[in-house]
Amino acid sequence: MTDVLVQSRDAITRITLNRPEKLNAMNASLTEALIEAVVEADRDDETAVIILAGAGRAFCAGADIRGGVATQELSARQKLAANNRTFRLYRTLLDVNTPMIAQVHGYALGGGCNLAMSSDLVVAADNAIFGYPELKVGLAATAVTPALVHQIGRKAAFELLTLCENINAERAQLLGMVNRVVPMDELHEQVDAMAKRLASFNHNALWMTKQTIRRSASMPIDQALEMARDTALGMKIFDDN
Repeated sequence: MTDVLVQSRDAITRITLNRPEKLNAMNASLTEALIEAVVEADRDDETAVIILAGAGRAFCAGADIRGGVATQELSARQKLAANNRTFRLYRTLLDVNTPMIAQVHGYALGGGCNLAMSSDLVVAADNAIFGYPELKVGLAATAVTPALVHQIGRKAAFELLTLCENINAERAQLLGMVNRVVPMDELHEQVDAMAKRLASFNHNALWMTKQTIRRSASMPIDQALEMARDTALGMKIFDDN
């Protein structure tokens, strides 16, 4: 079975995590396949929007800590490789130039929740459950922390990461983790409609709008204004030629 399914049509690339029997928990194989699929979609000039989804009953239940070799049985080099692979995935998601929509249903836990937090838009089914169980299983919540803190702020992130209490889609929306909550039977249709709307715009303008949003988020307002001015000028010069 292929760990990641990729379908491209009408300027939209849908990437589906495909380990449904494991609730799409991420092992080494799935993680590598996901990195490759996202990078390839982002490089494709025909792709204006990426959708990230999960097959079966869940979006992604996080890292597959039960299906692989126990951490204590790994060598130092194997532990380093696993750690680097995880951070490479999250770095890849944050560096994507193409707008990305997370289509979330069922569990989105730990690393799975971080996949959603690293996306530009999150549409959640009304049965979606978000949470970070790392501390409950004896792991420090490290790799998942930066995206969450930047998304919802320090205090809300601290609550989710340290109390390890799962929350429903409505609470996630109130915290700013989710853009829209929809009935489960409408999830696929509504995400497709959102993606088609984005893809209907000028692709270069859409791409540059994402870059401006991303860069503005890490800048003081005066620097962000200067950056936006220079970007607008660059786009005008590009369009005129």
